[in-house]
Amino acid sequence: MVLALMMWLVFGPVLAFIAMDHMEGFSESLSMYIGIHIPYIMMFLALLLGAEFILKTNLRTLLSGSGGKFRWAFAMQSGLLYTVFMVIATPAVSGGMRWNGIAFSSYLTAFIPVIILTPMQAISEELFFRAIPARIFYRDKLPSSPLASLPIVIISSAFFTFPHLWNREVTAASHMILPILCYLSWGGLAMFLSLATDGFEASTAMHVANNLFIALLVNYEGSSMPTEALFTASNAGSTATLIETFLVFLLLYLFALKNGKCLPRFRPKQQKQL
Repeated sequence: MVLALMMWLVFGPVLAFIAMDHMEGFSESLSMYIGIHIPYIMMFLALLLGAEFILKTNLRTLLSGSGGKFRWAFAMQSGLLYTVFMVIATPAVSGGMRWNGIAFSSYLTAFIPVIILTPMQAISEELFFRAIPARIFYRDKLPSSPLASLPIVIISSAFFTFPHLWNREVTAASHMILPILCYLSWGGLAMFLSLATDGFEASTAMHVANNLFIALLVNYEGSSMPTEALFTASNAGSTATLIETFLVFLLLYLFALKNGKCLPRFRPKQQKQL
């Protein structure tokens, strides 16, 4: 954790500052996107090497449940379900969504770096804000009941939100409390879903899907992650966005419940009796 924090907040920004001076051939949005993600690349490498040489394990195992095997099918299904929900719900909650008319060559140029860098950034955050803190807090076994999970849910929610307080979504908002509540909700609900499903596959896939959706499909004005997205929405961090966050996590919980991915004590009582 210390190694990842140093690479993210110290060495990463220095490298990003140097790299930004050598991106003359890139568009402004793409160079900013790459520059913003360089600290996360360094964080990802620190976690990768730390898992291998310090923890004597790998990232897949850290993101897996008590079985120790990463559930690829569950992750892919969760990411796909999240994306479908966002495609349907975003036009309903986003005001003034407009087509950007991006040239195909420009979009393709940005597409390749985005699909490489975005998963690294999302996976790093899942490890740093959720998977590793949960394992530190509960040692070898994740909690087996909602009540036992409450402390780490609250801690993870605050831990995830704190570095996002300086995002433009918060600093430029007319009501700062709304985007802050969105971050708190995302962080806490992602941790709860991970503990309920005994692994971080679903939250990781959702995180990757969310950031790819913003980067490639629908970004919004004043975004901290400027990209050549196909559409731009005029608002973010609204009450509707907060409701959307709760609904999508409820949908993923119900999906996990139906497919037998939830631990027994995280199921409704009649579900446990079955």
